[in-house]
Amino acid sequence: MQQESDYLYELDLQYDINKLQQEVDVLDLEPYFKELKEAGHTGWFAGPETWLMAGVPYQSGTEVDIICKQLRDLLGTNEIEVLTFTQEANTSVPAHSDSLPDSILNIGSTTKVKPIKCAVNIQLSYPVGPINFSEYGLITYNCALLNIIKEHGVPVFPTERKFIKFKILDISYKQALLHYRQYKLDNE
Repeated sequence: MQQESDYLYELDLQYDINKLQQEVDVLDLEPYFKELKEAGHTGWFAGPETWLMAGVPYQSGTEVDIICKQLRDLLGTNEIEVLTFTQEANTSVPAHSDSLPDSILNIGSTTKVKPIKCAVNIQLSYPVGPINFSEYGLITYNCALLNIIKEHGVPVFPTERKFIKFKILDISYKQALLHYRQYKLDNE
């Protein structure tokens, strides 16, 4: 039987939400996968105007840096990329898996892009809209480890959604969750 923890696990991270919001508010957002549209791809994921993102540059001493250090300890990861997303109000994101084919991972790139294995998302806007896992259903979270290899989407929500995503590139959801649970047990 499927459990919520097969898809998502709420994490206990220490961070200042206001500082985190300030760090990402200065970034210029653009349509996600705009390179797909430029390469002639069609479909929802080819540069959607309602799903915007920006890469978050690494800077020592920032709130993002503090979170990355926690994730290294808590999850056992060493490879993290950080993005911020905004989804416009009254829009949805269709069901998909973040396990992308090489043809998409390497659009516009001269080097092989490492695929994402799982992610930690932190909500930056309230109220918080749910994520919909196709095999499980709707789950609402604030700060969670997500099994984004499982098919998921985002239903229409009446307000703008903002969140920051810490893409984990070197360990699976299962490995990260096991490490997190063991770390918490060992440090209680």
